[in-house]
Amino acid sequence: MRVLELIVVAVLVAPLMITLATPDGQERIVNKQDADRIFGLNRSQWEQEVTRLVNFQGWKVQPNPGDTGTGVIALDSKTGVGLAVQPLFRDAQGPPGTLVVGSYYPAGTFRRFSEQTRREVEAIASSDLGPAYSLSVSFSTRVSPPPGFDVVEVIITRARR
Repeated sequence: MRVLELIVVAVLVAPLMITLATPDGQERIVNKQDADRIFGLNRSQWEQEVTRLVNFQGWKVQPNPGDTGTGVIALDSKTGVGLAVQPLFRDAQGPPGTLVVGSYYPAGTFRRFSEQTRREVEAIASSDLGPAYSLSVSFSTRVSPPPGFDVVEVIITRARR
């Protein structure tokens, strides 16, 4: 089974799609239309979106309030796959300055996180988003909560004009 198929459902949980590229690099990383949509919201509009995300097809969805805006954490208890979306707002009137999207996979899903894989994922995601955005990708392993997660995190900002 391809790891990417596990996270596709998360597209409907949060307005941003993120999946991990396979070594052949054929999978979409980020959906530009949804990134545009999130970066077009102010903080109160985003907070309204969060209140509508209650439960989706067996995914446990939890808001995670913070000083820079509410994040959304979703977990599919059947697959152990999760998604976290956190727009970082500078103020109440403007759009987020940064969008952080984390894809969480059961620990051991990835045998290794190479620098080459990170560069490939960044290149594909940048291609999908186009010149309006810049991004960085990181891989990590988290041991808590048990049994832990392999994490792919994408940090997206609007490119300077």
